[in-house]
Amino acid sequence: MAKREQEVKQVGMIAQAQVAYEQLLDEIRSYCQQARELRGQAAELQRSGRTDFQVRGEIQQLLNRAEHLDTVADQKDKLPRQQALELIDRLEQEASDCKQLVQYNQSVQARQEQELEDAKAAAAKMVQDAEERLKQTRQILTEKVAQLAELEGQADE
Repeated sequence: MAKREQEVKQVGMIAQAQVAYEQLLDEIRSYCQQARELRGQAAELQRSGRTDFQVRGEIQQLLNRAEHLDTVADQKDKLPRQQALELIDRLEQEASDCKQLVQYNQSVQARQEQELEDAKAAAAKMVQDAEERLKQTRQILTEKVAQLAELEGQADE
């Protein structure tokens, strides 16, 4: 039973790791989407034809912010993602090992239950055979006692 509980716990941990990984991917996608939108805004400003200092500064700010978001996305994409994947792999391996152990223990239990049933049947057969020998011995003893009584009765005559 404890092995089954451990297996269920590991499956839950795998699910949690997968949810955390999906949340991380969603966060990375969000950063990438924001960076694309900022680049789009910068492109619109460039297409507007305005070339004054303020517009060029705004375009540069948008591009810098987009680059920053790309950097954040790259940073989040590397280490946490790798850690999440490693954790998922490790938990899946542990769950697989646990599942194999549970299957092995179930087969051992089934074999032991069969051995117990076989031993019970053999013991019942031994008891039955002993009772039959006892019955035969009683029958022979009764016959011999009767024969002895008959012989003693003839000897008295």
